[in-house]
Amino acid sequence: MVSDTGNVPALVSLITECRLEGNIRHCTMADGSKISEKNISVDPSHKRLAYTITGGPLPIEFHCSTMQVFKNGDDARLEWSVDILPDELATHLEPMMDMVADNI
Repeated sequence: MVSDTGNVPALVSLITECRLEGNIRHCTMADGSKISEKNISVDPSHKRLAYTITGGPLPIEFHCSTMQVFKNGDDARLEWSVDILPDELATHLEPMMDMVADNI
């Protein structure tokens, strides 16, 4: 599911629309703001995605995120790592990350 990079609205209700242009994902948030993300690596065989936020309303200096799903018996386990600067922006991303993790 993490490799279906155009299907973000199904995972995150805060995102209402998503459009792919090559490896760039343009997303519209529920409040009308827009963010752009660049897919760095999409690996369906390993259920792994790496991406970076390249544009949006937050004053991001650096962002790199990886998501990977692992088989865990009959279930699955999601590992999601986010590096973001400035550090204070992590509090803005936590609620969305929790929502996505609950939907996967």
